[in-house]
Amino acid sequence: MKLSLPCGAMSNNVPEPKPGPEPWYKRYGILAAVIAISAAIIGAYAAFQLGYIAKAEPHDFSFTANPPIGEVQQGGTITVTLKIENAQNYQFPVSINITEQPQGMQVSISPPRPQIPPYDAIVSINVASEVNEGSYNIKFIAEGSDEKRHILTYPLTVKIPPSPPPPPVKGFTPVSVFDAYYPSGVMGDWGDISLNDAWTEDCHTPPVCMKISYSGAQSQRFGWAGVYWQYPDKNWGDNPDGRDLTGATKLTFWAKGSSGGEKAEFKVGGITGRYPDSIQPAKSTGVVVLSSAWQKYTVDLRDRNLHHVIGGFEFGTNKNQNPSGSTIYLDDIQFEA
Repeated sequence: MKLSLPCGAMSNNVPEPKPGPEPWYKRYGILAAVIAISAAIIGAYAAFQLGYIAKAEPHDFSFTANPPIGEVQQGGTITVTLKIENAQNYQFPVSINITEQPQGMQVSISPPRPQIPPYDAIVSINVASEVNEGSYNIKFIAEGSDEKRHILTYPLTVKIPPSPPPPPVKGFTPVSVFDAYYPSGVMGDWGDISLNDAWTEDCHTPPVCMKISYSGAQSQRFGWAGVYWQYPDKNWGDNPDGRDLTGATKLTFWAKGSSGGEKAEFKVGGITGRYPDSIQPAKSTGVVVLSSAWQKYTVDLRDRNLHHVIGGFEFGTNKNQNPSGSTIYLDDIQFEA
């Protein structure tokens, strides 16, 4: 007898599905996974350092001005250098243009064409005489061909030109400092200074001249010493009186050292105070090295106001210039047209 199964009944002989492969991280464990990932990161970093993987280097340039701040007179011209530096491997041409300039100023740039950094561009700024005194800004933009850009704002101060000095007064009579001023303003190590205004040996213009001895002993611990010829006597700017020397254009004097090689500095004007010298700041010869023979020196005063001169002449020296002291001689110190 044959037995038949009802339609739709399941047979117990159907095979079960086989399980798939086990994931690698389960097979080898979490620790092994961490080790494998770390090894991959370390390998990539080593390849990057050895150059097997290209580095993503930044590319940029810098944009600066020299001088960083400008100053010009009305009607004048100033030249500025704009510097394009290759800051980070930048190999693209860079152009410089003006984005903003005040009215009354003409700005030109050379070279006008884009250049590959590093390079300097020379900017000429012409300021018309009618531009008002004050502070202004000129704006520049530097733009590379890859569209990288930097903006620079250049500050510019416009000033009024100084008034021209008055023309010399015709017939100005020379004024002797020895006659019109007093050597009363001893300064610094005043104990190191000795004056003899009646020296008679080998004067430039006999019968007498001035001998100044400096010991270098640093009596007052300053390390320097000097003498001002003042008017009135001992006037440090607290006396309203002064000498009107308008018409003079220079001060001349003769000087020498006892041995040659002595160093000193000579000035005109510069005393401050309530009633200051009209010569401000003092006009100086700078440090000069004297010869053992008489030599003539000139201080140009054409750009100075001489209506109230209270410091007619100054001598100064210091320990560094003359370590063993010095002796110098002065003669014929005078203001001339």
